[in-house]
Amino acid sequence: MQPSFKKLLQNFAQILNQFENPVQKTEALKALQKTNLPDNQLLISYHDMLLFILSHPQDNKQLKIAESEMRRVSAHLGKVGKKSVFADSGLPFTTMTTRYSHDLMEWMMRNNFTPEIDTLEDEISLNDFLKNTLPALLRDETTAGLSNDDLFVRLGVKPTQRLPFLIQEFKKLNMVSYAKEQLWQSLNFFASFKFDHLKNSKSYNRFEKEPVFYQTDLVKKFDHQKLLNTPVGNPVHLKDAEKENLIAVIRLSMIQTLRETDTATYMDENSLRYYVLDRGMSIAFYGMIPQRQLAFQSYIGYTLFKNGYPTAYGGSWIFGRAARFGLNVFEPFRGGESGLIMCQLLRTYKQVFNLNYIEVDAFQFGKDNPDGIKSGAYWFYYRYGFRSLDKKLAQLAEKEMKTIQAKPGYRTSEKTLTQLAESNVALEMQNKYQFDVEQYSSDVIKWIKAKHGGNHEKALNAARQQFKKQLKISENLNADELAVLDEVSLYAATYSVTRKKQIHLLADMIKVKPVSPYTYNVILTELLNSN
Repeated sequence: MQPSFKKLLQNFAQILNQFENPVQKTEALKALQKTNLPDNQLLISYHDMLLFILSHPQDNKQLKIAESEMRRVSAHLGKVGKKSVFADSGLPFTTMTTRYSHDLMEWMMRNNFTPEIDTLEDEISLNDFLKNTLPALLRDETTAGLSNDDLFVRLGVKPTQRLPFLIQEFKKLNMVSYAKEQLWQSLNFFASFKFDHLKNSKSYNRFEKEPVFYQTDLVKKFDHQKLLNTPVGNPVHLKDAEKENLIAVIRLSMIQTLRETDTATYMDENSLRYYVLDRGMSIAFYGMIPQRQLAFQSYIGYTLFKNGYPTAYGGSWIFGRAARFGLNVFEPFRGGESGLIMCQLLRTYKQVFNLNYIEVDAFQFGKDNPDGIKSGAYWFYYRYGFRSLDKKLAQLAEKEMKTIQAKPGYRTSEKTLTQLAESNVALEMQNKYQFDVEQYSSDVIKWIKAKHGGNHEKALNAARQQFKKQLKISENLNADELAVLDEVSLYAATYSVTRKKQIHLLADMIKVKPVSPYTYNVILTELLNSN
């Protein structure tokens, strides 16, 4: 009697992350290939295992079988994908119902999605919003007290056109980006859309540029210090079509997994850089459009690819030679080379931005994060050189590690891991973190209170005028440059900056920050070093 699909899948799961015997894994795939596919959660599990194989194939034969099986899964979902068990999975021919920002929804509509409103309650009236965007001739329609449905009917907007209509109306508020998104989110509606285009689904979202790397083993032990110092090389030049494709893969990797990050949604496409590493890994870096940039620091997002498949995502908050870093590995790719993935990311960030200090927030390994405690994630970071910033916790960790090394099979208690999660950890490669953006904000507020009695408008105007006078600025600045002028003039006023070199560095930041986070951070580093 032939084993059931469930039994075969269980056997396959046990050898998925093993690379000693490629024939065994290939034969397990062949056995699954001969069975009927299920219409339940097991199909999602199988799909995710196929993604792991496609990103970690041991040879071409195994790769071709996995590709064939992915096509079979897709065809099967074309028949059963509407079942509720497949909802929100991101798989081909399935439906997702969620909320995304206005900008991301607009991008989706330009990229073969046809989202529709799933629920829009009358608790919040569209009249209050549309009176700000409708042409004057139609504005009176918002004063009649109509329900949301009745207002759509009155305006002649069909049900399938309602979400595109709202997206276009809110687009008129693009000049006030933050206010627009707050209004959009306050509507509190859910949209639904289908993954009818295969390339938009999780199954086929891949950036195909480099040759396939065939995996013969999993690298778990390596010299992380040596890796961090191994040259990364220059970013790869991308043709326009390749760049457009890469951006789509990055954004789709968020959409397919019910996620959204500011760096992916508000990406400054001119800041996109693509680095090819080894073992089939590559990394894309990207900053944000000027209207979304943070004060002084640069929020640089990343997507890491394994054989072209988005495997990990996150970002780093860069401030001179220091940074805060966050790592997230997509579920299908966990159990692979997580340590190597993180160190490849750290290596790239370190060299691209010339970092000598990288900090990880305690949430990543357990603070308000039960999964981080259960997995013992603290030791994951400890293994690669991160240490608690709190001295007492650093001593506790050192003592605990000695116990782990002395007692085979010993596991740190949840109580101790919870204690260790009370402090961030940092990888200090040279000097310590010299300046904190939060401290800057605090100092500015103190200056406004002390020098201008808490009058923010008066303080900002005084700072601007003083800075312009110091620099003798006469040229007109655009809106993005004016925003940076506010930052640097407040900095100059708060810290009584008068040295000509520092003033000119701050002036350079006005022009450069909206254009290039890479050059901007070089200038910021020079400024911080000059203090």
